[in-house]
Amino acid sequence: MDKSKLRLVLRVSLLALFAILVMSIGLAIISEKLLPDELADWHRRNNASDFGVSDVLGLLFWLAGVGLLFVSMVGLFFYQRWSAWMFLGVNLVFSLQVLFSPTVEPGLLSFVGGWSDVLTGLVLGLAFFTDALSEGA
Repeated sequence: MDKSKLRLVLRVSLLALFAILVMSIGLAIISEKLLPDELADWHRRNNASDFGVSDVLGLLFWLAGVGLLFVSMVGLFFYQRWSAWMFLGVNLVFSLQVLFSPTVEPGLLSFVGGWSDVLTGLVLGLAFFTDALSEGA
């Protein structure tokens, strides 16, 4: 495929991924309202404890990860090779953090997350296995 077309597909994929990430964050904020009553009650009981040091560290970890993810997406948008490695690393670390706690989410959030995974794979494939990030015209 022509390099200009690869770059166009990369940019469109990044914009779509950004939109899905923003939508996912918005859905996560209201996710408790989308759960069945029993699961919403469990979710409230599970999160009813006081805000502690581990919660602050978790929030800082999440904010740093989202910040680095957006920096890497901007770098990829401008075809920077370093940003592909940052994007991969941040996604790997975020994939591991799911192992540390039980997760209850509505089906809609899971559906959007699946499309996010597809777009992430497309971006990584374009970044590492095509000439989209190579120097020159």
